[in-house]
Amino acid sequence: MSFTRMLPLLLLLPMMIWAADSDKNFRVAPTMFKEGVLMEPVANMAIVKKESMILSESPMVPLRSNIMFMRHKKGPKEYLWFSGPIHVQNFEKLHAFSLADNYLKPAEVMLMRFYGSQTSRAFQDEADIYFDKEYLYSPRVPKLYFKKNGQWQMIQETERPGVISLKSDIKDLEAVSLTVPMKNVPSLMYPINAGVYAFSFSAPNHLPYVDAISVPGGSMVELKPELPVADTASKVKATTSVTLEAVAAAKTLEETEALFDILAKDVQTKIEKVDTNEFDKIYPKLRKPLALGVSGDDSVYIKYRHRYEGKREEAKLNWRMNRMGSASAVNVAVRRKIDSLQAIPHRVSLVPSSVEPIYDENRCEEVIDTVATQEQAKPDSAATAAPKDSVAKDSVAKETVAKDSAVAPAPKTKIVCKMGAVRIMYGKQGDRYDVSWVGNAEGYTADSLYALLTSGASVRAFMSIERNKPVWIYHEGVLTGRHHYRYEKMELVVNKVQLMTHGAFELPQYIYDDPEVQEWLNRPVEETTHKVQEPKAKVFRVDDSGVTLDVSMKVPRVIRDRERGTVALIDSGSFRYKGKVVAMSPFAIHTTEVTQQFFKDVMAKQDSTNRIKDRSTYTGPRHPVHNINWENAQAFCKAIGGDLPTEAQWEFAGRADNNEGALWNLDEDPNPGVYAIYKANSYSRGKKSPEYGPQPVSTKKSNAWGIFDMSGNVAEWTKDKYFMFSVWVESSNPTGAMMGTARIYKGGSWKDKESLLNLTESDDEDPRYWSDWLGFRCAFPRNLFEGQQK
Repeated sequence: MSFTRMLPLLLLLPMMIWAADSDKNFRVAPTMFKEGVLMEPVANMAIVKKESMILSESPMVPLRSNIMFMRHKKGPKEYLWFSGPIHVQNFEKLHAFSLADNYLKPAEVMLMRFYGSQTSRAFQDEADIYFDKEYLYSPRVPKLYFKKNGQWQMIQETERPGVISLKSDIKDLEAVSLTVPMKNVPSLMYPINAGVYAFSFSAPNHLPYVDAISVPGGSMVELKPELPVADTASKVKATTSVTLEAVAAAKTLEETEALFDILAKDVQTKIEKVDTNEFDKIYPKLRKPLALGVSGDDSVYIKYRHRYEGKREEAKLNWRMNRMGSASAVNVAVRRKIDSLQAIPHRVSLVPSSVEPIYDENRCEEVIDTVATQEQAKPDSAATAAPKDSVAKDSVAKETVAKDSAVAPAPKTKIVCKMGAVRIMYGKQGDRYDVSWVGNAEGYTADSLYALLTSGASVRAFMSIERNKPVWIYHEGVLTGRHHYRYEKMELVVNKVQLMTHGAFELPQYIYDDPEVQEWLNRPVEETTHKVQEPKAKVFRVDDSGVTLDVSMKVPRVIRDRERGTVALIDSGSFRYKGKVVAMSPFAIHTTEVTQQFFKDVMAKQDSTNRIKDRSTYTGPRHPVHNINWENAQAFCKAIGGDLPTEAQWEFAGRADNNEGALWNLDEDPNPGVYAIYKANSYSRGKKSPEYGPQPVSTKKSNAWGIFDMSGNVAEWTKDKYFMFSVWVESSNPTGAMMGTARIYKGGSWKDKESLLNLTESDDEDPRYWSDWLGFRCAFPRNLFEGQQK
């Protein structure tokens, strides 16, 4: 070969060597983090060094709230992890990168190497990177690059979040955020995105108060709550039948609440004699929408206004009662007693008021209604006397009256669903314990548990409640009831035998909608921390037609459609596609490659002039169709109401909400053979092996969305065109090149090595081309399947 002909290959050689470099060289291995190393001074460090010594830690996920984390590179294979309070002045010098906007996850970015340019080598990554739960930060550059799936990708700088500083000299001040889920409001809150934030404040000997603040992006704002002092100077001599001795003698919360109700009623006749103009002078005013930079119909502002108005009425009542002579002392005693009793965990014994079955809509089937069919077979004089063109108006069955009495009527059918759970109801509307529980018991089916509970057996439940603190619900200033809502566990005892149960509590709407209840239900749940590692997928096979997945994952619904095959209904979302974050609209896609049996069934229904011959070499009903060109694959999809998926649709479905192109990289022991039929376990076995060639679909592990064979078996045609100079990628639903004649295929096949199975890889061919390693699956508009059950 002449030098001239070899020159292009020589020029490509460095690129080929670089492309062969593994992504592992561009990730920080968890073993590279060293613990117990002393922090050394770093210029403009965004962590406050309060202690004389700060030692490096082991990175833990999930990241704690309101803590700044720093990854410091000490050497090529040694990294240090520090955490501490935020240094506000230095924080305001950082470049911020939103994880959500860049479709990245904390556990993922903690192990990524980041670079200031694409020309960097694996050992030239940024020395210092900062993290919190929602952002990563660079002290140096406004753009960061990382390498994933063998290609460089960029993340763009976003607006830096703000910081809220809460300052107050009030002792034992308690703050609750109405807009940011958090258990305790710290003195510094971050990251805070631009917007309006509201907080509820309370403290001993002070009146409760709700305040709001507007936070611009990228800077710190201070909030100084000013709670009015609870004035106890007597202005009206009000007497009450409730004594301090009675308050001290009360043993239960219910007894103490009853004393409070008597006290409130006793002072009602005197309450108007207290001049509330003084209260209006001392209580902070509601902040106007304009001052907060929002409109009056802003959802956060409406929530703030409602909570402010409620707390103001509560504060006014407390202020009045505190100024009523001897009654105020009783009021203080009652309040303190209620507070102390509400802080205690509670356990109560309840008897169910009723039990009802819960039917599973996903376990329904059509059966013959024998009773209705027998009734239908009886002579009906009214029906036989009707005109021939008359139609019986049955809104349920919509049956046409038989025209020929000699023809037996078709049997009537009905939908029968299997029981999935039971609902046990306690109390009634307005009761203190108005709650339901839905679930099952170990060792029982839903049917047998329902039969047991309705058989007349002795049934009793023991409810564990986090705190003995019911919500006080008011209507137009009048207390309408107190209701528990902090249910944690139910122990069910039937005929003195305790059943192991698993289920969930249900609150009636009037309790569920109360703001206090909503705050508790939406409170942050502390996740168990663990050492940082590569994200792992949790997939559990249940049968050969689908999977059951971890309930914490966003999993598509699988539909088995008689005409179009089994599809996964994919929700809208975003993902990193060709180095760019793109948005995808909902769609549906086959969970397997089109099989030869399905292909045969569809073609049998087509007009003979439109039928496509299956030229597959390796035959079998569940084997994928192959030896099919692009034009015939698309024609098949069109015949059943779909189309070939775009490359973006195919890749979005295949990667299943993660940034890895090789699914096995998410497993503890990465092994492509678990997911894919490829060269090592098929082609390399030789023609005499039964494993040689494409294999039946869904014999390997699915991805996290229950979709099979996206890597290996047969490569798959997509709808997109290929053009050499096309570099544009749309921000929403990319559709490939506008020019070109070749068509893109994805996924690798039974003849390909591991590197070609990566879901981000693609290749192209003439649409007239066909091969024994090339097949397809179809995509559909999602609305074709709306309303269908699994």
